[in-house]
Amino acid sequence: MRTLPQLIGDVARGKEHARDLPEEEARILFAAWLAGDLDAYSQGALWTAYRIKGEAVDELLGFVSASEQAMHRVNAPAGPLPIILPSYNGARREANLLPLLALVLARAGVPVLLHGSHGGAAEDADLALTDHSPAQRVSSAALLAALGLPAAGSPQAIHDDLGRRNLAHAAIDVLSPGLARILALRRRLGVRSSVHTVVKLVNPFAGPAMHCAAVTHPAYLERLQAFFGRTRRRALCLRGTEGEPFAHPKRRPALLACQDGACTTLMEKDGQPLLRLPDLPADGGVAATCRFIEEVLKGRLALPDPLRDQAACLLVLSGRSPNLEAARAILEAALPARGRYPSSPPPLPTSQGALP
Repeated sequence: MRTLPQLIGDVARGKEHARDLPEEEARILFAAWLAGDLDAYSQGALWTAYRIKGEAVDELLGFVSASEQAMHRVNAPAGPLPIILPSYNGARREANLLPLLALVLARAGVPVLLHGSHGGAAEDADLALTDHSPAQRVSSAALLAALGLPAAGSPQAIHDDLGRRNLAHAAIDVLSPGLARILALRRRLGVRSSVHTVVKLVNPFAGPAMHCAAVTHPAYLERLQAFFGRTRRRALCLRGTEGEPFAHPKRRPALLACQDGACTTLMEKDGQPLLRLPDLPADGGVAATCRFIEEVLKGRLALPDPLRDQAACLLVLSGRSPNLEAARAILEAALPARGRYPSSPPPLPTSQGALP
C-alpha cells in the first residue's frame, strides 16, 4: 500500500491530470477514513479532490466495499427482496413524494428501508451553501415523522419495523457512524463529494437487496449502471426529482433496470405532452405534502402515473411480482380506487398512531 501523500497526489492533480485509484487501494483508503484514522488536512484534501475529479467505478467499488464492511447490518424479513431508498437531498422546489412511494410499496407487500441524513428545513435553515444547498429542503424523515412513523434508533428496531409494517426509516448514524461522520464534513467544507454517491449504493442488509438509485446529472446514470453491472446487484436507476429517488410526478424519466450484470430500459422516458396536470400538493411544505400522501392512501386522490410506473417496476425487480401487468394489479388492490370511500381500505401495518 502506498503512502497517504502518494494517494492524495494521484487524485488531487486536477481534473485533467488526476489518476484513478485501483479498487483495493480505494477500499483501504476509505476504510481508514471511516475508522477515523485520517487527519483533518487529509480528509479535506480528499473531499475536495474527489469533488473535482469524480469517482471511477473501481474507486466506487472500493469505497462501497469498505463502507459495507464497517456497517451495522440489518436482517430482512423473509419474502421479496427488501427495497433500499436512500434519501439525502430532500426537496425544495417540488413536494418530496419519496415517503409516498415508500408507503405504497410497503402496502403492496415489499419491505422498504429508507435511510438518510435527517437534516430538514428546521435543522438546515442557516446552511445556505452554493453547492446543492440543503437550506429549506423538506426531508423524507421529517415527513414520515409527521405522518406518525418515527425513525428507528437501532438496527434491531429497523428489523422490527420492517416485520411490523414493511417500512422502516433511519438516520445513517444508526447504520454507519463512520459514514455519518464523513457526511458531516459538508457543513465545514461547503461542497458535496464522493460519500454522497457512496450512500446511494451501500446495502445495509445482511443479504441481497433491491437498490433504487437516483442521480441529478445524466453522466452519473452511466456510472451507476456500470457499478451495478460489475457487482451484479439488482437496481432501478433513474433521474431523480431534486436528487431524490422518485420519478417526477409530471413527467416519468427513463426507468433502467440492472440485474445479473446487465442493464436494460424497463420504461422509456415519457415524451408525450401532458393532457392534464396530476393532482399534487398545494406546496412543498410538510403539512401540505402529508395531507396529499394521506389523500392518496385513502383513495381520494390518484397516485401520479410516473410514481405508479416506478412502483410497478420495483415490485417486479424485488420479486414481489412476475411482470409489470401483475404488478399493476397488485397496486390497484393495495390502493383504494380514486373517488371511492371504502369503509376499510387495505391497511398498511403500522404501530399505534401511524398512518392507516
